[in-house]
Amino acid sequence: MPDKGEALDNGRFSHGGTLFALAAEMGIEPESLLDFSASINPLGPAPGVRPAVAAAFDRVVHYPEVGSPGLCRALAAYHALGEERIAVANGSTELIHLLPRLTGRSAGRALLLAPTFSEYAHALELAGWRIDYLCLSPEGGFALDLARVATELARGYDLLFFCNPGNPTGRLYKVEEVEALYALCRQSGCFFVLDEAFIDFSEEGSAKHRLPEGEDDWLILRSMTKFFGFPGLRLGYVLGSSRLMARLQQLLPPWNVGVLAQAAGLAALADPEHCCRTREFVNAERKRLGARLGALPGLTVFPGAANYLLIQITSSMTAAALQEKLLAGRILIRDCSNFTGLDGRFFRVAVRTGEENERLLGALERAMEPEEGGRNV
Repeated sequence: MPDKGEALDNGRFSHGGTLFALAAEMGIEPESLLDFSASINPLGPAPGVRPAVAAAFDRVVHYPEVGSPGLCRALAAYHALGEERIAVANGSTELIHLLPRLTGRSAGRALLLAPTFSEYAHALELAGWRIDYLCLSPEGGFALDLARVATELARGYDLLFFCNPGNPTGRLYKVEEVEALYALCRQSGCFFVLDEAFIDFSEEGSAKHRLPEGEDDWLILRSMTKFFGFPGLRLGYVLGSSRLMARLQQLLPPWNVGVLAQAAGLAALADPEHCCRTREFVNAERKRLGARLGALPGLTVFPGAANYLLIQITSSMTAAALQEKLLAGRILIRDCSNFTGLDGRFFRVAVRTGEENERLLGALERAMEPEEGGRNV
């Protein structure tokens, strides 16, 4: 099933967070748009990140350390893993684009559990891979059907991508389900890629200590831009076996992570209190926002475990039409109609501050009011 062009669409809504391009198109300042399309920590970076980045500025006259060893050590302590099992990159998207080369195949076959992040397909298409989708059902709450996965894997795949919590669904799958999914991949000789970009917003659920340490047939993608709140600096990393990380380091550019991003990462990891505040705030605000959204007529909210919520419109309005209505009030949501497995009535909103969420709720309430003649269009 094709991806409806999301992966290769260069339009203004092909991803969330297209704030600058959209503001330029509208002829307004980016700061005047309230962006609910990108799911970033609403509390922003930890307080120590800004002074750490400022203090590191004098180092921009030097090349950064190859491999980010200091940051690898800090991440190893954060995850209670050996530093040799971690590789740092210029955002997890850089790693996604390296994965086809890491497998050693010039052209393979990949299975994506959809709906999911479009960059997987983009990277695979650029590498000449064949892509198939197994769509999880909205009616079933995007539950993971392991029997269906086993049947599909029997057709022969080289790589499987799975996102937990799901993006854009927000569903958090039990670690036992992830283990079972990996076991199916291993049985069929399929490399398992687990994307945990939003797992830090949950207090449990990571499979980092549950997948076998010595095996080279899996890896876990992680992001430092969402939870730690600095997507503009680009910082991500991957967890896996020491042998696999050594192979990956050979593929990564030598100076792929700048000194400012490394300094930001170190400062963020050094503030566990900010991490706790973030989880507490986001979890409470997500529940409040979800309940308020669910009370609006014409909307069905899917339970989530990250800092965003997936919503289905049950009236005649489309997500694209709703997006345009909200843009008139300078509020941007993520139209999810170009995700494989979702239709034109799904959209996603980030969890932001209480005041900003109230502004969204008011705008949605007005936008969902029936047009003259009794129909939303």
